[in-house]
Amino acid sequence: MDAASGVESVKWARARQIVARRVAGETVLVPLEARASDPEFKGARLYVLNATGDFLWGLLDTPRTAPDLARNLTLEFETAEDRALADVEAFLVALRDIGAVREASEPHAE
Repeated sequence: MDAASGVESVKWARARQIVARRVAGETVLVPLEARASDPEFKGARLYVLNATGDFLWGLLDTPRTAPDLARNLTLEFETAEDRALADVEAFLVALRDIGAVREASEPHAE
């Protein structure tokens, strides 16, 4: 992702409509507002985080920029800074697309 997309300069935080649960040693993100067309069927997509995603998710309890997350990632996993930033940007885009993170300047969803 390029800087023009704004991911790098924005502070990101967890969205309130997603909860994380530890299940069998893995972190699973669960959307709270899952809706189905059939009221008898309550379906939701679950998202399982790998070790890197779990680490980044933990950092997002406070608003952080992509470069800040990448710095922490390089320290924890001993990876190259440019690779860490690319991974963080991809992670943030994926979480944004499922509604799991929000820009920290946005009001919390109720």
